[in-house]
Amino acid sequence: MRYEFRPCTDGDRDWAYALKSEAYREVVERQFGPWDEKFQRELFAARWSPGRSRIILVDGAAVGLVAIEERSDAVWLDEIQLLKEWRGRGLGSLIIRDLTLRGLLRLQVLRENRRALQLYRRLDFRMEGETPMHYHMRHAGPAGTAKRTG
Repeated sequence: MRYEFRPCTDGDRDWAYALKSEAYREVVERQFGPWDEKFQRELFAARWSPGRSRIILVDGAAVGLVAIEERSDAVWLDEIQLLKEWRGRGLGSLIIRDLTLRGLLRLQVLRENRRALQLYRRLDFRMEGETPMHYHMRHAGPAGTAKRTG
């Protein structure tokens, strides 16, 4: 399966919020209770960072979003979301595996995001800490290296 990224723009805001709602509603409700639309929109607006986000394209069609931050010690996977019809088809795994080729990859995942936890464990991520809301995980990259390769 082939994919590509294109930069996110402010024009993607509504699409990205709809994707977030679709991708996270069930997890948020399991972890925090009923979905509060007003609160979720405010949270999204406060965190929306098109400069850090990329739209995932397959055959030119937008199928998801990934937000990555290049830090001095690691690549931080802030989030990856796919449209419902693209989940479970291997695209997310492929993108994450490609990101691990850069070296140390870190992320945090909501405790109730069972599907994502299962995926990260299957892709050899290891726990490195936790908070009351999140698990912190890391993947050391190719051949277990802990340094970014660029």
